[in-house]
Amino acid sequence: MHELSIATDLINAAIATAQQNNAKQVLSVTVEVGEMAMVNPEQLIFMYEVLTEENMLKGSKLNLVKVPAVAKCESCGYEGPVEDKYTCSCPKCSKTLKLIAGRDISLKNMEIEV
Repeated sequence: MHELSIATDLINAAIATAQQNNAKQVLSVTVEVGEMAMVNPEQLIFMYEVLTEENMLKGSKLNLVKVPAVAKCESCGYEGPVEDKYTCSCPKCSKTLKLIAGRDISLKNMEIEV
């Protein structure tokens, strides 16, 4: 369950950013989660809620935005959605696709109280 380490990293980044901006309280945190990041949203939200019980993020809302997987085939030039998430093969020529979006997890926005 890597959601624990992901939640910990997100919380640490959010606290550091909030402190740099002289925040008293964090009201919400928006995170983009790539479709290929293999994150269970319910587990991530649960871990976030547990780990923020005793810091400036207590009571804040975690907003998750799903980023679709997009890939490119260097053999035939296809660029588009990844249809087969397990083999990551090109729907046109069956060669291996190169993932160009939808793999990352990024802290995108925070609402704070100063």
